[in-house]
Amino acid sequence: MTPSKRTTIGGVLALAALSLAGCTAEALNAGPPASPTSVSSPSASPSASTTAAPNDEALLPLPADEISDWAEGAVPLSEGAARTGRLAGWLSENTSPHQRNSFATLPAGTYQAQLACRGTGTITMSAGELDDDSPSATTSCTNSTIAFEISIEGTGMTIDLDLDGDPTIYAISLIKMA
Repeated sequence: MTPSKRTTIGGVLALAALSLAGCTAEALNAGPPASPTSVSSPSASPSASTTAAPNDEALLPLPADEISDWAEGAVPLSEGAARTGRLAGWLSENTSPHQRNSFATLPAGTYQAQLACRGTGTITMSAGELDDDSPSATTSCTNSTIAFEISIEGTGMTIDLDLDGDPTIYAISLIKMA
């Protein structure tokens, strides 16, 4: 993967999958699309990341091609809830220890976020306004599932994921509450 690789997902009532340094994203919408953009920050040494990726993938708690299926059960919908979006994938220190996901058209409001992590690494998730580097919500998980609220006053949300430790898989869902 090149450091400048960026992918945008959008479309009305679209189901899209994005493959980017072990990441997949789905936009599941009952309203306007969330249009997530994902950017991973690979390691400074391309040769180290090329040789480390297969080794890192072998350290995951399940095969990388099964992460999307796992995410369906890890962050399920509540009865009657409409999911705004889901992100799922894996992070490793050698290939993608930091990832930024931007949802440019997500309407202002309060969202219930669910973050599930499996593996021995710790993933810290920070979320907030699209154009503000100060997160309104931050949480960390290690081999657990956490639900919490994120509020945004303007249109758009940014979610940053940071890994500390061994390669770890994650799933995130957003549900609009108010």
